[in-house]
Amino acid sequence: MWFYEKVLKFKIRQIPVLYVGRAVEDAICKTLKESPSLLLATASEHTLSKIPIDEDGKPSRNGGNTWPANRILPLDKSQIPKSFDQIFDWAKQRVEKHLKSSLSAVKKDWERQERRSGDWSEVDFDYCLEMCINALNFHMIEVKRCYEKIDQQTLKSWRNGNREYWPSPDGYDFQLAGKHPLADEGKVTINEAWEIARPWFVEPEAGQFSMNSIHPEYWFQGEYDIVYRWDNNVKIVDIKASKGIGDRSGDYIDQLRMYAMLWWVTHEKDELVSDLEIWYLGANVVKTIPVPTESEMAVIEQELRLLWNEIKSHKVSIEQCPPNPSPLRGFSEGGVATNPPNGEVRCDRCDWKSVCSGGEGEEYREMQREYTLPGLITPIHPVSLQDLNVRFSLTTVVDSVNYRENDVPEIKIIQDGYRASIEIKVNKHQDGSSTYPHGLRKNDLIYLQNVIINSNYRGELIVKVDPLAKITTSSETECNDKLLDFRARWDIVGKLAYKYYRSGIGRNGREWHRKGMVVYDKNNAIKISGWSNDWGHQYDMADEGDYVLLSNIELDAWADQLRGQIGRHSRIDIIN
Repeated sequence: MWFYEKVLKFKIRQIPVLYVGRAVEDAICKTLKESPSLLLATASEHTLSKIPIDEDGKPSRNGGNTWPANRILPLDKSQIPKSFDQIFDWAKQRVEKHLKSSLSAVKKDWERQERRSGDWSEVDFDYCLEMCINALNFHMIEVKRCYEKIDQQTLKSWRNGNREYWPSPDGYDFQLAGKHPLADEGKVTINEAWEIARPWFVEPEAGQFSMNSIHPEYWFQGEYDIVYRWDNNVKIVDIKASKGIGDRSGDYIDQLRMYAMLWWVTHEKDELVSDLEIWYLGANVVKTIPVPTESEMAVIEQELRLLWNEIKSHKVSIEQCPPNPSPLRGFSEGGVATNPPNGEVRCDRCDWKSVCSGGEGEEYREMQREYTLPGLITPIHPVSLQDLNVRFSLTTVVDSVNYRENDVPEIKIIQDGYRASIEIKVNKHQDGSSTYPHGLRKNDLIYLQNVIINSNYRGELIVKVDPLAKITTSSETECNDKLLDFRARWDIVGKLAYKYYRSGIGRNGREWHRKGMVVYDKNNAIKISGWSNDWGHQYDMADEGDYVLLSNIELDAWADQLRGQIGRHSRIDIIN
């Protein structure tokens, strides 16, 4: 499964339950971000939105930005909750409001997926709301503990406006000018306990994966769901919008142990996690995971480092990932270990059982390299997938450059009298550096490293810069390729992993429909798409596991995924 999904880039069916979990967590975090001392239960769910975000997608640390909570006056004391029950009622109203918009957002995302599967009408709002309320119940236990156990030094520090380097999201700036706006006097209040006990979580408006915790050596990263730390102890919580039934619950134990290791190494191995919890919201159960010792975490770190080195030292082959899965593990509600299910094996639940020899499929076998198709005189000689190439490194001269408002330049180049346009798709290379130099001028010599070359519908050469490509003014690698090394059309043969379909409404108001498939050989895969009318009837006849010949296709790529394009002059034939 790992090989199919991580090496060949197969994408599993996108069923609604995969998106429901995101919506539930999003609604919970947006509620925890809010304050009963600032917002009425009926306030808009967008009141604390539109925080300052930097170019990396993180909450901005630049001073001078206006944060939403800074613009809001605290509520009059007559309007704020007076008891834990009142705070809980306030939170339930807030989470219901957020859940509606969160579910709506993930539904739109699900509808955009090319491998969309299942029926969204089966999503039960009341069950999702119940899971959110269960999470708030667990949080209220922490709030009550804060109210009863907080020491005067912690309370005084919070009231004075002291904050963590990465504070728990609450709509306020990272730095407060003086006393906390919601601070009271005397004994800690119930509403202050809500503020102080608020856990860290990923800011709901932050960019995807921008708030990951990353190993100092950059080979491991993870994203904590919730981290409680108000009492100088660290409790990491993982939220599961499920009942905890089934084999996956065994993986969650390892996940939490890895999180403990990650916290330890990213805090100079000087700060330990105190508690690890899994919140199974569908079962309304908190499962406590034993925290690994320092020696156990050292072993976890070493094993993961060795695994990373093994994966990255060479291209992993299917032979290293044999279809011999370990037995299923049994878990009952709340992730409680129980007897494994009778008669079930992992392959029964795998998306790839129809093409894998461990399931119902057969091992890939090499196909012939010459085909004579009906209606064609000239034989077709398909190219092996490993020999397909759209990336080049070349030396060129800037023919013209135009800087637009967003500062991404429009660059045209010339090499040996042949011209091409550069399309810069991203600003950042995968190594974090810029994908292009600033201040380019006509006649500058530039080096295009690992760029993608293809042509547009007018036959003009296009050079694309993606996260694996870069433009520089100094040659760091050999740049011996030529613009005309680009090949316009290719013929390939492979095994059909799956088909997909997408549709929508274009800017002109017309409907559009696209079909696609993923084809693979032993150790490589390519994703091919095209307008529905260009595929022909053999597309509809092809089944998973069939061998297909695709003739006269164009090539493209994005990062490490090769892509093909079917056109009106292309052809698909089922050959076995």
